[in-house]
Amino acid sequence: MTRYVAFLSYSHRNRAETEWLHRALERYQIPKKLVGRPTEKGPVPARLIPVFRDRDELPASADLGNALHAGLENSDHLIVIASPASAGSVYVEEEIRYFKSLHGEQRVFALIVDGEPHASAMPGREAEEAFPRALRYRIDGDAKISDIPAEPIAADIRKGKDGRRLALMKLVAGITGVRLDDLVQREAQRRARRLTWIATAASIGMLLTTGLAFYANQQRLVAVEQRTIAERETAAARAATDYLIGTFELTDPATENPRTVSLVTILARGAERARTELKAQPEIEARLVTAVGRAYNNLGLLEEAETALARAMPAIKRAGPDGAPALLALAATQLKKGSPEQALKALSGAEHLLGGDPNEHLTVRSQLLAARGGIAYLNGDPEAALKDYDRALAFLARDPGADPRERAGMLDWRGRVLNDLGRYDNAEASLQEANRLLVTYQGEQHLQTGRNLYSLALVAYSAGNYPLAQQRIRKSLQVLDRMLDKTNPIRADALSLQGSIYQAQGQLVAADQALDQAVTAYRQVYKGGHYNIGIAEFYRAQVSSQQGDYPGALSHLDEARRNYEASYGKVHANIGEVMVNRAQVLWKMGRKAEARRDCASGLQMLDETVGPDHSFTKGLRATCNGLEGKEVNTKS
Repeated sequence: MTRYVAFLSYSHRNRAETEWLHRALERYQIPKKLVGRPTEKGPVPARLIPVFRDRDELPASADLGNALHAGLENSDHLIVIASPASAGSVYVEEEIRYFKSLHGEQRVFALIVDGEPHASAMPGREAEEAFPRALRYRIDGDAKISDIPAEPIAADIRKGKDGRRLALMKLVAGITGVRLDDLVQREAQRRARRLTWIATAASIGMLLTTGLAFYANQQRLVAVEQRTIAERETAAARAATDYLIGTFELTDPATENPRTVSLVTILARGAERARTELKAQPEIEARLVTAVGRAYNNLGLLEEAETALARAMPAIKRAGPDGAPALLALAATQLKKGSPEQALKALSGAEHLLGGDPNEHLTVRSQLLAARGGIAYLNGDPEAALKDYDRALAFLARDPGADPRERAGMLDWRGRVLNDLGRYDNAEASLQEANRLLVTYQGEQHLQTGRNLYSLALVAYSAGNYPLAQQRIRKSLQVLDRMLDKTNPIRADALSLQGSIYQAQGQLVAADQALDQAVTAYRQVYKGGHYNIGIAEFYRAQVSSQQGDYPGALSHLDEARRNYEASYGKVHANIGEVMVNRAQVLWKMGRKAEARRDCASGLQMLDETVGPDHSFTKGLRATCNGLEGKEVNTKS
């Protein structure tokens, strides 16, 4: 009797997906370096053949029951093609029950193609259940389905999930006992080699064709052909390098949430392999670690980004201008962590690597200027930030090969700066141009597009158009929720703004919930004080004050001040604003002497930072004056 690697159990409504999986499993070649490796399931085979699928494997027999039972008895694994159709199939149910009774739970896997696992426990969604009952529960000693939940291992090819390639590798890993990380790493190496082989074969083919077509002129073409071959070999090496870099940059959460154990592990191993295996090629190591650092930043894994970039610093410094983007990635990490001084040091290092010729490396120089603009913005100097962003855009415009998405990112930040300056129409125009570029080159369901919608919501909120702001921030969160983990700081930014919008609309319960979620996420990422926590706590204080909870409001304001000081130091305009708001709460509590002191301290700080004639300072001075109807002495 034939022994099968796996038995495919499925509803014939899912025939197309089953046929794909059958072909993919039997055609899959295990990477050579893994073949023969001992695992808990025995030595790793070179191929996964044969795989049992009833339409192909069953004989023309009237006794299908016996044939199916024999197939199940002689199969090492069971793969259930999970969907509402298979969940409702009595045949699939029986195949799972029978296989588990023979071989146990650990050799059963699922490939989700439709529906929703465990939907039967979701009121109103029972019809979406993708897992048959025998898959969801264990089999007892009498070979019957028990009430004890099982934990089936599943791959998922539904839209926005694993994708077919990763799903296939998950199943291969389960069948062979090989770790998924090892399989993915070897697969990446194999693809890179294939790319190099293709480039080499193309070069050889072109050489032979040219030689045959121009045989009579062979001698004259020898020198030309040699140069062409050299150029092709260089291009092939470059293509292979770009391919490897691309495998890391695919972990950027631009179209789906990639924060899985396997992908995070790939990033860590990619950085370490670049550091240890590319010591003689610092330019390539720097490019690889830059991609890894950017991916970590987008995932909100700031400590991991900083570690990977710091470990590669010797190669980054030896890479010359090619090392500058890595230092820009490090500056972005430091800025996200709320350390603008450290970010400036990284930018100075990048500037040194670029050299003094302003006509070279235009895109990287524009990125450097944009990063300086971000630091100026964080430090409360929007005028300086706007100049930096305008200069960055000017550098980018001089580069004929510049990526339009770079321009979109700079226009987005420029819009936020203009919003801070109260130039709402200009901010809207800058952000809408960024949105047009992003939708054109990235699509609507993309991380950058989601962040741009956040910026547009911020402008609408600042301009007092709260319904439009709410509409935009909801759309932003719809995009971000598809691809980011709940603790990601980018998503937390959107929640913080949503809470501020709810607060402005008087929806206080919803506001506090959104702000609380934002603070929870921030604290998991930043592991200490951070200005973003300060912003969210400031608006939580507004909510508490409106609800009449003045002690709670004071507590939130004190927390906001502590977090601001962790990022900005003891003197900053935002801290001045906190002090004035604290004075308002104290006044309502009847603690007028303390309120006067806080108003004086806050206004003095605002005079020292943004200046006494700034509209921000004037507005808060009017607030203090209004407490008792007279001028507050900022010197007292």
